[in-house]
Amino acid sequence: MPAIGRTVAIIALGAISAGACSGTDRSQASADTAPSRATYGPTAGTLIRISVATDSAGASAMADSLEREGWDVAAPPRRATATTGWPVDITVPGDTALARSVIYALMKSGAQAQTVGARTSATGIALAVTAVNRGSHGMSARVRWVTSPDRRALLAVEDPRGAENDPVPNGFVFAREGIPLVQRDSAWDVAVSPDWQRVAYSRAYTTRPGESDSVPPIEWRRLAGRVGLKESLVRRNAFPTSGMVSAYGVARTVMVDLSAASDTVPPRETAFSIAEGWRLAWTPDGARLAVGAPPEVIADDAQASRWRLVDPQNGDSRGVVDAAMLARPQWVEGPTIDVSTDVDMKQRHAFRGGQADVESEDGWIRMYLRDGARRVPRIVGPGIALAMTANGEFVLAMAPDPNAKSYDPPNHLIVYRILRR
Repeated sequence: MPAIGRTVAIIALGAISAGACSGTDRSQASADTAPSRATYGPTAGTLIRISVATDSAGASAMADSLEREGWDVAAPPRRATATTGWPVDITVPGDTALARSVIYALMKSGAQAQTVGARTSATGIALAVTAVNRGSHGMSARVRWVTSPDRRALLAVEDPRGAENDPVPNGFVFAREGIPLVQRDSAWDVAVSPDWQRVAYSRAYTTRPGESDSVPPIEWRRLAGRVGLKESLVRRNAFPTSGMVSAYGVARTVMVDLSAASDTVPPRETAFSIAEGWRLAWTPDGARLAVGAPPEVIADDAQASRWRLVDPQNGDSRGVVDAAMLARPQWVEGPTIDVSTDVDMKQRHAFRGGQADVESEDGWIRMYLRDGARRVPRIVGPGIALAMTANGEFVLAMAPDPNAKSYDPPNHLIVYRILRR
């Protein structure tokens, strides 16, 4: 293989053996669950050029190496063009957001990747990528997730915080196999019901920071209009969001009912007429939603000062409750997102599923589909895998952020959706 081919294959791809099992695995037992019924037809994809070989033998050798790694490689041309030689192209079987992410990761690794057109993918999978938080990442952001008992669903949260631990609204993704994921920005908190059929979140609203030591009346009216509730109710439940300027926040609790949702039926979403929701939780039986009030001294990680119960159907009050009586999800803490910290993308993580396996190493995530006794690799995208649903339809990952500015963290929390045709 010519030098340029070896450079792209080694630097840009971080090749691993398809059957490799060494490293620091974080494996999970296979789940005895039915696969998702969601399917796609032929997948539209983006054609990306990652190299140009000086001769046909080099192009063919490079293409073979890429295919073994799991890339969807376009067949090299029979003859070179007058100006470019023998191009080596791959197809990303998904949306433009995924293509940008792949190109960005390849370029960070040293390859001169570029989009050259569109091409239908023949990999047998369709991919989409969703950022968990499309809002502010704050000074730093904590990452956490929880999975359902059957592992067919997960809830992931990016929890930013501001200077001096001032509260910053969160972003979250709820993903359950068989239905499109639910992503929301600007939430103070989120809680999934014990049966994993409902997700409650508190929509975050804030005043515009001002130079005076109080919020002017016109700003309170503007805030109440955004919240969609009476100004008196908004004022009564507002809490400070900064220790340095006059700024306030308020919450409005929203219920997302997924019990009847499908790939063609969206979840039902209801905003309650209560300007509360600093913290949210459920009773262990899922019969009541608990809404937590903010403490006297606000900090991003501050707990609720008191809890009251509401009817999850309409938000009507149902009395008070002690925090010890509420369900406690078993959150898993992930790597911190920070502007000065680059997450190690070289580490290896492996997950075993009922229908496919997912592994990540050297900055790339691969799905291994089963073809008899063989495991066929398919590139999913850049990043390190953090969690996976039972059949591999959703993969939570940390990946390089192609949209990051100089003052932003270099990585972001994302969810890949993988559908097999």
